[in-house]
Amino acid sequence: MEQYTFTFEHDAERKFKGILERLNNDEYVIVEDVKLVYPDDPRYSDKQMVIDMDPEAALTFRLGMKWLKIRRTRTEEELKAEAEKKEKNTIKVTVKVDGYVPPTP
Repeated sequence: MEQYTFTFEHDAERKFKGILERLNNDEYVIVEDVKLVYPDDPRYSDKQMVIDMDPEAALTFRLGMKWLKIRRTRTEEELKAEAEKKEKNTIKVTVKVDGYVPPTP
């Protein structure tokens, strides 16, 4: 099993839990129950849940909910490779206008 973070709209929790109930109990383990992504704005904040789950079971959510972000927990090496790939594919442009050079981040 792999650990996934599911992020969904604040008003889709009922649908999310309905799909979760259709799965067999041996296909998943809840690591972190549903919580607000931005607790400062509870009326409009997306919600998320962390679950250890079989990849096939995660597909059930992707097919059952049109707006759902599924992110598998990555190792340090995978995160580093993602960052390197993003950096490699990013184009940086410096524009000089009448002697002004913007500060680099």
